[in-house]
Order: sequence, then C-alpha cells, then structure tokens
Amino acid sequence: MADIVVGIATSRSPMTSLPPEMWPELGERDKLSTRIKDRYGVPTNYEELLAKAPASVGGHLTPEVMAAKHARVVQHTRTLVDTMAEARPDVLVIMGDDEDENIWGDNRPAIMIYWGDSYHLIPRAVPPGANEMTRLAAWAWGKEEGDHATAGSLGRHLVERLIEAEFDIASADIQKPGEGMAHGFGFVLDRLTPGVSIPFVPVILNVHTPPNQPTPKRLYDFGKALREALLSWPGNERVAVVATGGLSVGIVDEELDRLALAGMAERDMDKLAALPRTWMQGSQGEVLCWMATAGASDHLDMELLEYIPGYRSPAGTGCGLAFARWR
Repeated sequence: MADIVVGIATSRSPMTSLPPEMWPELGERDKLSTRIKDRYGVPTNYEELLAKAPASVGGHLTPEVMAAKHARVVQHTRTLVDTMAEARPDVLVIMGDDEDENIWGDNRPAIMIYWGDSYHLIPRAVPPGANEMTRLAAWAWGKEEGDHATAGSLGRHLVERLIEAEFDIASADIQKPGEGMAHGFGFVLDRLTPGVSIPFVPVILNVHTPPNQPTPKRLYDFGKALREALLSWPGNERVAVVATGGLSVGIVDEELDRLALAGMAERDMDKLAALPRTWMQGSQGEVLCWMATAGASDHLDMELLEYIPGYRSPAGTGCGLAFARWR
C-alpha cells in the first residue's frame, strides 16, 4: 500500500516571491483594484476600506516590520523544503486550483484528477520592458518550459477508487495543445522541491469559481477518502500531499484566517463550516485546497509554523500568509 507520510501547505501570494521593499508597491496597486470583496462577497474598494481600517494597521507597514515578516516567510519556506526532503516522498499528491489555465467556463468540474504520463509547464510570459516586480512575481508559474513526470497509473487508481467511494471525480489524461499546467503546481515543483524531480498526481479543485465549489466538509472528506484509496494501491510509495494558496487575499481577514487554521488543526468541522462560503471564492477559495490536504493528513498532527498577517497598505489590503505541516 501507499501512504501519506507528510502534509505540507503554504501561501503562494506574490508577497512570498517579492522582497519586502516591494510590498508597498502591491499596496499601491490595490488602490486601483476592482476585484476586492469583503467576507460576504460584496464588492468594495480601497477608499471604503481605508475609511474604516483600524489605526493598528499602520504598525504593520514600517520597513522594519515588513522586513521581519519577509524574513520569516523565507525561513518557513526553507523549513517546508527541508521537511519535504526529510520525508523522502516517492510521489506528490498536489491539491491545486486552476485559474482559466486548463479549465474554462465550457466545462468546470468541482474535482478533477489528471492522470496523463506527464504534465507540461509553460512559464508565465513577461512582456519586454516589464518592471522588476512583474518579473519576480512570475516565478510562481515556474522558470523553464518542459514536461514533468506524473504518477499516471496511481492517478487513474485514485479516480477509480474515489468513484467507488461515491465521489464524482472528473478525469483527464491529456492537455490541450499550447496549454501549461496551472501555476499552483509549478509553484510546488520550483519552490518546495527545488532541484529534485518527484512524480506527482495533480488534483484540480474548483475553489475559485461559483457556483459549483465544494464545501469545506466535502473537501475534508474527499481528502480522507483519497488516503483510503492510496492505502489500496498495490505499491508501497511514500506520499506527500501538498496545498498552496490563500489564505485571505485582497483584504487581510485575521479572524477568518485563524478560524480556518484552528478548524483544520483541531479537526473541527463546525469551525470550518462556520466560514462564510462567500469568503471562499476567488483566490481566497484556495483555503479549500488546504482543507483537502488536512483531510488527507487526518491521521497526522498539524503543526502551524506561523500565521503572518501580510498587510501592505493603510487600508488593510494584503494577504494572510501561513505555513503548516502534518507529520
């Protein structure tokens, strides 16, 4: 049988790729954003947020505080890289999302497993003359174009066993010409397993786009069923399950971020169910990838390395940065 020996979850905001002196520039861009929504899904804007932001936000915005937070982001990322190496996984199962990279509005499954023999990566195109921030932020899409080995036979096995467990799993074994893997997967390959080639199973979850996003309980249960499917595999591979993305994005919502993290650490479905579904949309929906990983790692103990409220403007915009492992 195969089994999960480690779980890993990390934010992958541009704030994890950019030096701290560039964080305020992201805050300046927030002034022009038309995509910011509150926890109830109501559109808002920078000026409205600024008018009601607590004065305490200002204490997060000094160069010294931002530099200290960035140093901890780097430290925790290195810890997760070391954790992965120490676990010596033979296979990765990556819980990821797709932001109109392979999956479009013509057919958007709630849960899909890719089981082709390889998954093609295409780095994000950076226009000529692009500024340094745009160039650095593109790292999340990977650095070099190429095919990455997947554990196709194991992926198909997971599809079959999860269907038997009454999860309606979509499957795919080819990519359309010209398409590259969703950037959340490239982030794992470049950032968490640098210089190492480990076959992986891409699990693509619709966490961004209404109306068919799975609920927290559904994805936690899906993770548990995925582990049972691994246990029925005839091989003896050591598996790492990985999630990236989130937590709060656009508006730093410390209350909901901490509630989500506590619910996963305590295996408390009531806390996870208390999270507003309207909050878990768009990039904030990536917290659902964490919940699928938490379910798959339910037999292990979650260790939160740190939660860092990543404020980048006086209006309280930014990202909830978090780093966790299950061992």
